[in-house]
Amino acid sequence: MSQVVTGGVLVYIGLIWLLERTGAIDISLTAVLGLATMVIGVSLMLLARNGSHASLVVLGTIVALIALLTATAPFEGFQGGVGDRVIEVNSVDAIHPDYNLAMGKLTIDLRGVDDLETVTSLTASVGMGELIVRLPAGTEFSVEGRVGAGEVDIVGKTTDGIGIDESFRTPGFGSGVPGFDLELQAFTGRVEVTDE
Repeated sequence: MSQVVTGGVLVYIGLIWLLERTGAIDISLTAVLGLATMVIGVSLMLLARNGSHASLVVLGTIVALIALLTATAPFEGFQGGVGDRVIEVNSVDAIHPDYNLAMGKLTIDLRGVDDLETVTSLTASVGMGELIVRLPAGTEFSVEGRVGAGEVDIVGKTTDGIGIDESFRTPGFGSGVPGFDLELQAFTGRVEVTDE
């Protein structure tokens, strides 16, 4: 019976995720995982008289931990493909407002941008992996770095753990000079900003 419940929960998670990704419904990953955890818990209570169901306990623990991660670091979803990508940007007009990678390493190199005239915003996310943003030396910037589990390294200052939310601003940011306003996040992995 526990195999039926396990299979049913996995089909449920996959179906809801597919419907959300295709735009048929609008529901957060945290809500999906929360409901799945509840179904597994109720199933364990109902099946308790029939002996041990170790596979359900393991599945419930894994789903609950992932739900906790998504709750502590809300993440829009895994999108943008898989692999290692290096994006070299040489002008403000070539900057996209949003960069995404599902799994792998995403490097956004802004060191070639020399026509910055205002504060330019950029959002980037990695589902599982590493996100690196390279800024021109001496550029003013602001960073909001969020990681569900892993580490955030902003110009050499590193914070690691679970549910990381780090903010940083250079002294001259927001005083009318050009700069970058960065919003960076990873579900699990590493976010790094360097200006070297």
